[in-house]
Amino acid sequence: MNQVPCVPQVSPVMQPHYAAAPQPSYNAVKIDILNPSMGTPSMAPAIAPQPQYAPVTAPMYNYPQAPVYNYPQADPAQQVCYPVQQFPSLTTVPQQQMPPVQPYVVQPQQVPQVIQQQNNNAPAQPQIVDNAPQVPQPQVSNAPEVVPPVTPQPQVDLNAFIARLANPDFEGQASAMEEIANMVKENPDKATELVDTKVFEALNNIVKYDSSNLEGPSQAQIDARQKIMENKQVTDEENKLANTMAPKELAERNKSYALFTIAIMDKLYADEVAKLSNNTVPLTELPEAITVVDQLKDNPNPMVRASAIEALSYIQNPEYKKDLTTLFTVAKNDQDAGVVQAANAALEKLNQI
Repeated sequence: MNQVPCVPQVSPVMQPHYAAAPQPSYNAVKIDILNPSMGTPSMAPAIAPQPQYAPVTAPMYNYPQAPVYNYPQADPAQQVCYPVQQFPSLTTVPQQQMPPVQPYVVQPQQVPQVIQQQNNNAPAQPQIVDNAPQVPQPQVSNAPEVVPPVTPQPQVDLNAFIARLANPDFEGQASAMEEIANMVKENPDKATELVDTKVFEALNNIVKYDSSNLEGPSQAQIDARQKIMENKQVTDEENKLANTMAPKELAERNKSYALFTIAIMDKLYADEVAKLSNNTVPLTELPEAITVVDQLKDNPNPMVRASAIEALSYIQNPEYKKDLTTLFTVAKNDQDAGVVQAANAALEKLNQI
């Protein structure tokens, strides 16, 4: 009797909004922005003692896979080799009574059961009966999987910026405004989170801060600065003194910074509205635009007035051309030469659009 090879195993088987009927709603940055309104301002040049103007530069989602079910596998040591009966040739060997073949007893649920069939003229043929446990198939649903919405996390600590702008420390205020300007330039999508009513209120408070009772530059500082302007030789101490700003000067500088920051934020807001709704927010309805215009008309400091002109020039738009032309033309009559120079430059830039 020879033995046949072993039976193989069974194979296993993802704002603000601007609303003015009947125009569409402005909802560019999903924030709640107050919509200031202002009429056409009457322009009257301010008359005040004018210090030397120093130009200001604006600075798979993978679908869940069905589990893989493996049929129980027999221990290789328990695999069975089934004997196959070899009958002698009828022509050369007389018939002999062959002993019956005893089937191998298989442990249940380990290997397929084999039933030995016999007949008089052929060797036994094994018949495989699959007793493997039936594995339930996962139910497949045709309904789309519902993915819960993800709440976006803020990229900016809004309250921290507001606190810095409201801090009485002038250098802290300036640092916050410079950071806002850089963010608008480098990452405007992130900066839209700062287009908030409270941010504009804080900037407005900086512009309108009463600095009249603050200490101004000392006479020694004034003298040192005068010597530098006249290209005279100054000592290291005088140079340091001339470049040290008095509290009043810091407050006035921050007013210019705040005007530029308002203009930067207004342009960001207007651009977002235009991009999403294809509409232009009127100049008179931009947040705190009235503040910028008022400073151009009434601020006694020519540096602040010139800063207001440059701020309005930054947010210029073809839709604003008429209003801005009126404002800049009136500013050409200012008594300060620096303000007049800023107005002329703004008109020249405006005529190019």
